[in-house]
Amino acid sequence: MAGRPIARTSIVGLNEIMDRVDLRHEFWNLSALLPHLEADVVLEWCARRRLVKNELRCENCNDHCSLVRYIQGADGYRWCCNKCGTRKSVRHGSFFTGSHLSIKQIIIIIYCWACDMPQLQMSREAGQIDKSIVTDWCNFLREECAQWNETHAMIIGGVDENFEPIVVEIDESKYFHRKYHRGQWREGHWVFGGVERESGRCFLVEVPDRRAATLEQCIVQHILPGSHIISDGWAAYANIPQIGQGIYSHSVIVHQQNFVDPLDPEIHTQNIENLWMRAKRKLKRQFGTSGALFQSYLDEFIYRNSMREEDIFFQHAGNDW
Repeated sequence: MAGRPIARTSIVGLNEIMDRVDLRHEFWNLSALLPHLEADVVLEWCARRRLVKNELRCENCNDHCSLVRYIQGADGYRWCCNKCGTRKSVRHGSFFTGSHLSIKQIIIIIYCWACDMPQLQMSREAGQIDKSIVTDWCNFLREECAQWNETHAMIIGGVDENFEPIVVEIDESKYFHRKYHRGQWREGHWVFGGVERESGRCFLVEVPDRRAATLEQCIVQHILPGSHIISDGWAAYANIPQIGQGIYSHSVIVHQQNFVDPLDPEIHTQNIENLWMRAKRKLKRQFGTSGALFQSYLDEFIYRNSMREEDIFFQHAGNDW
């Protein structure tokens, strides 16, 4: 039975709530994190980091709701309007809404995912929860990656501060074409990508084929005018200097002859080759038999590559800021 409403209308004081700058200076490992996730302190920890609402106004009468004890609930508290009796979960409007897991378990899953742990280890760290639940959460987090990628569309290249062309290496590669189940052939996925040589910023996009029209459309969508594009000798790239009446310059390295141009060591595609190696290593570890999930794994790789200088732990738990 719910306890009697108290005058407390916030979880922590307003002066305790952290901003993004504060969070960027936090560092957590699992052993340091766990004590803050116990039932008697986890709400305060989350409220300080804006992972749950610190206070709530009633949707019916606009009065401040009170925080009341609710021992039957997983979180120990809920919001209650003293005027009309409306009740809301302390998870209302947060990343945790609708899950049957404890807040502690969800945060552990997010932390482990941010650290790129295998799903089996994530399940163990979160208290031996069913692996299918961990899989569902990983799928959900990849959806969050896809949304971030759409909001922060990766368009690379252009010119630098000295108006010199930025070098972009491009290539296409096939993923996961192999035999399986007694010799049956599993069709793979063509991926077209580009990477800025200096910054490492990249894009990867699944394409239906390697025809010139397909790849040129991707180039225009993802590479800014003024870029200097370096590719291998694939015939579909032959028209790059004519795209948009000459908005790109273009150099070619023919891999059958050399991996680095002997006359100009700056002409190579070693960065995009390294990108393929990293992407395939990660996707091979994750990717199962469902071709429908392939793009989501690409989205996760692109997101992690984009955020490699950031701690992505709070990027997901606090994505509604």
